[in-house]
Amino acid sequence: MGKRYWLGVISSLVAGAALAAAAVVATGSSASGKPVVVPLAQAPASASARAQDQAARAQWRTKPVEQLFPATVADGSQYVRLGIADAAGCDVLPKGFVTALAQAAPETKCVKVLRATYTDVTQTVFATVGIVVIDGAARARDQVWRQWTPDADSRRPELMPDVVAVPGTAAAQWTDGQRIGWNSQATRDGSYLVYVVSAFTDGRAGTGDAELIAGTAKALRADSPPVQAALGLSQSFAALLSDSVKQP
Repeated sequence: MGKRYWLGVISSLVAGAALAAAAVVATGSSASGKPVVVPLAQAPASASARAQDQAARAQWRTKPVEQLFPATVADGSQYVRLGIADAAGCDVLPKGFVTALAQAAPETKCVKVLRATYTDVTQTVFATVGIVVIDGAARARDQVWRQWTPDADSRRPELMPDVVAVPGTAAAQWTDGQRIGWNSQATRDGSYLVYVVSAFTDGRAGTGDAELIAGTAKALRADSPPVQAALGLSQSFAALLSDSVKQP
């Protein structure tokens, strides 16, 4: 099968449940939930810096789909991709999410949303990973990095995106009503905002709005598998998008 790219309509991909050789994604993040490297506020000055910025912004179109959403991801736990959804418009995001992005970085805009669903190797959790593609000048995109507040936003139910069920897999019947929580991370250049929505796989009811705001539910403890999945995967994918254009 040839490589697939986000050009035109892409059919949903359903992956096998067996693990292949794992593609391990490093996180490199701080305790606050932000990656540790601080970006420059200035627009890229040199030709090489401009080229790197352009490559970073274009990678959602130039990289194969399976490279953006690896078949397996490890961040302490190991996750297997169940399926990849068609590229979507920004209307799949909650209005509150789009509004929060506009407030954090007024001169940017969402242009596309890419999504895939994963499960861990023990099939304890489901996690939908979303990559929000952001357009804008370098200075404007830098504000996404600086002003987006993952920890605070994870307690705002009106911002939490929908899940992506995957027909023919264990996540075929997954619904928004089962969502436990979510987290998000911006890439270092602000070209992408990664979010992860997670839940238990056993079909139990998700977290209520009041519980999410208060953070009091047992399922929202730091050692809860869905909480760990949402935080770890959002950091991992943001790091992958930030670092991949630097690799030879």
